[in-house]
Amino acid sequence: MPVTIKTNSGGGSVTLDSGSSALDTTLTLPNTTGTVLVATGGVLDASKGGTGLSSPGTNGNVLTSNGTAWTSAAPASSGGFSNMSVGTYTAATNTSGTPLVWNSSGSLTFTVPTGVTKVRVTVVGGGGGGGAAFGACSYVFGGSGSGGGTAIKIVSGLTPGGTVAVTVGAAGAASAVMANGGTGGTSSFAAYCSATGGGGGTYVSNQNGIGGTGGAGSSGDLNVSGSGGGALAANGNGNGAGPQGGSSLLGGSVKGTNSGENNGNTGLSYGGGGSGAASIGLSKTGGAGAAGVVIVEY
Repeated sequence: MPVTIKTNSGGGSVTLDSGSSALDTTLTLPNTTGTVLVATGGVLDASKGGTGLSSPGTNGNVLTSNGTAWTSAAPASSGGFSNMSVGTYTAATNTSGTPLVWNSSGSLTFTVPTGVTKVRVTVVGGGGGGGAAFGACSYVFGGSGSGGGTAIKIVSGLTPGGTVAVTVGAAGAASAVMANGGTGGTSSFAAYCSATGGGGGTYVSNQNGIGGTGGAGSSGDLNVSGSGGGALAANGNGNGAGPQGGSSLLGGSVKGTNSGENNGNTGLSYGGGGSGAASIGLSKTGGAGAAGVVIVEY
């Protein structure tokens, strides 16, 4: 399209028609010292004061310089996290795509999504199992399992497309007859942070067992221990529910069944300890803990 340029100093006017020329054209105006640069196709190089772009790009994009060239791209993240991946002992769920993949029991892999270099990770260890009980002449209780520990950490410097090994701690096993409850497994996000599982409650023949020791978080920006298991939960008549399991930072504590002789109950998600058994004359077993969890926000 022809372009007419007029000067204000009496130098007249010039009509420019670039035609099919693919070269930039420099026009020197009469009676001035300035120049006008015209780029064919509407694209003017950054070296000549333009953007070098032929279109503004997607709606909402911003123009950004890297020191050499201009780009039209989506605005950079404000630093918050808008997506989440949750790994349990048996599955993986994602709010966007499939960056977290379940491989086998307690083993998962997180692939860093495109454009992501920083994540917030929460790891919770598995809860401990409750202890067994056997009381020949009076009510006795097995110690309950404790809650798994928790570690929360901001992990930065990740490489998009890189992978991180994720481990989710197993539940502490329910006690066998006349035996202690099992210890919960450790959860981790590679070597960045980890949380041990809660300890199992103990069994003592004709006596009350002892509650397990809570698991602990490590290497996190915030490390929290799970609550310890209980040791006695009798009512005014000397009988009652087995002691309540300990909880993790996410909760998960479970009460024993409230009357008579009973096996312990299974801890609640995530990382809760199982309750201890209650016995008078019959051998009873403690409840299993609940498996841990790993949560990745990005």
